[in-house]
Amino acid sequence: MEPDLTPADDSRSRIVLASGSRYRARVLTDAGYDVEIDPPRVDERILDPLFHSEGPQHLATELARLKVLDVAPRHPGATVLAGDQVGVLTAGDRQVLLSKTPDARSAVRQLMAMSGTVHRLVNAIVVMRGPAGPSVSGVDEATVTMRPFSEAEALRYVERFEPFDTAGSYRLEDAESMEPGESLVASVEVEHPSGVLGMPLPLFGRLLAELGQPSS
Repeated sequence: MEPDLTPADDSRSRIVLASGSRYRARVLTDAGYDVEIDPPRVDERILDPLFHSEGPQHLATELARLKVLDVAPRHPGATVLAGDQVGVLTAGDRQVLLSKTPDARSAVRQLMAMSGTVHRLVNAIVVMRGPAGPSVSGVDEATVTMRPFSEAEALRYVERFEPFDTAGSYRLEDAESMEPGESLVASVEVEHPSGVLGMPLPLFGRLLAELGQPSS
């Protein structure tokens, strides 16, 4: 049975989303939250060294925290939410940070490194009530298996969908516009489908509850 993720009280479901991601905003609005979007003005790459020194969960959490701390002062008294998703590919005995790519050539190169492999999407959420209020955080993970595909298939995908705004150079939701068997993704293991879009609703609900703000 799917959990009820619909907010019970509209007055308590107004959320300031510290993100410019239309995917995260859509997840929240589809779940019934009243969302105000305020993109943070931060350099996300500044924390990349944390990936190797502290690990992907810590990196994702600190990225989300950086966004919340930038946006919260502009919204006194509001509940401010930020999420970040870090893609992690295991290559031999090392972990590789999947990144956004600036052009088709880079995207195809990254996709070919992922062909026939398994990687993790590490999602972190930080929720803060006001610029000086309490904050809570949590992490959710999805496991994604990519089917073996050719460079020509990767190039066709990139030219069609231009996935330059997402880590890993692909979007799971693009499969909705593709023929059966055409998707580059073979399978996904995740607590809730919202997790693959970087905004895991069950985790968000648990964090709201920690702040005394129930989501259902």
